[in-house]
Amino acid sequence: MEKENYESYTPLNKETIGPKKTSWHILTEIFGENITENKGIGLLSPAYIYVDQTQNKVVEYQKIQKFLDKYIAKFAKENNIAIDKLSLEFINYGQTELVFVLTKEKGRKYTLLVKQPHVLLGKVKQEAQYLCYLQKKDQRVVAPIDYFQLEDQELYVTPYINQARCIASDNTWGMYVPEPYYRFVPFTKEQERIVNACMIAKLISLYDFENKEGISSCKLGGGDFMLPKGWEDEPLTIENTLNKLYLIAAREKIKCSYKKYISCIKDEFARATICENQEDLKINLRGRVPMQLQNIDLGIQLSQDILKNNEDSLRLTKLNK
Repeated sequence: MEKENYESYTPLNKETIGPKKTSWHILTEIFGENITENKGIGLLSPAYIYVDQTQNKVVEYQKIQKFLDKYIAKFAKENNIAIDKLSLEFINYGQTELVFVLTKEKGRKYTLLVKQPHVLLGKVKQEAQYLCYLQKKDQRVVAPIDYFQLEDQELYVTPYINQARCIASDNTWGMYVPEPYYRFVPFTKEQERIVNACMIAKLISLYDFENKEGISSCKLGGGDFMLPKGWEDEPLTIENTLNKLYLIAAREKIKCSYKKYISCIKDEFARATICENQEDLKINLRGRVPMQLQNIDLGIQLSQDILKNNEDSLRLTKLNK
C-alpha cells in the first residue's frame, strides 16, 4: 500500500544513551512492554480516508466501520467462532485500500484490504482476481483467500505476514518497519541496488507472454512489494532477496509487447514521476525517487535468468510426464 505523509525516522541502534539506559529501555518506557507486537499505524481515523467531491470523510468512516462489522460477523459464522474471540487492528493505508489485521484469539491472523471510498466499485475485486492469476506464475505473490462486497463497499482477505517490511521511498529508497514503533528506515546503497533490481526482475518475470500483458499502475515506492521480518539481518544477496520478495499489489495490466514493456520500465523507473500527469504514465505511478539506471539494467538481466529457469523447469516437467 502507498504511504503518505509519514514522519521519517532513522534506524535504532544498540548504543547506550546515558549511563544505564539503552534506546530500547527508553522506548519500552514510552510505548510499554509489548512494543515488539506493533504491526503498523494502529488507529483508524477519517484522516486516512480518501473521498471524492461528493463524499464526506466522517460519513464514509462510519460506513467503513459498519461494513467491517458485517464482514466480521460473516467471518465468525463461517469459522464457527464467537465474535468476541476476534480482534481487528488498523495498520496501514493507501490511495486504493485501507489495511487491517483480523486476528483469531491466540490464533491465525488475516490481512483485510478495504476499498477507499473514492475508488470505483469493482477495482478491488479486479485486483484480487489479478493477484490470484499471478500467484499461479509465482508463489511469492500474496493472493486473496476471500472477497466480500456489500452495496458500494468491498474488501479482499489475504494471509498475514507478520510485521513484514513494505518497500517504499521517502526522499530515498527504504522500507517501513512496524516494530518497535512504525517508521521509515532508509536502505544502504547496496540494499537499494539489490532490492530495486529484484523488484524490476519480479515485474518483468510476471509478464504474460500468451496475452501480451504486463503489470501496470505500479507504486513501487509505496508498498507494492514487501520483505519478511528478519530479511535485513540475513546475508545481503540477490538470491536471498529475490526468494523472499513478495508482490502484494497489482492494480492494472497493460497490453503491449514484451520489448515495449521492458522499454517502458527502463524509461519510467529511471525518473521521478510524482509531478507528472499520471494519465500519461503506463507503469510507474507517483514515483517519488528515481531508480539508478544500472540497478534497472541489473533487474532486466535478472528477469531473463528467471524466465529462462522457468522455461527450463516447464520443459523438464513436460519431459517427465
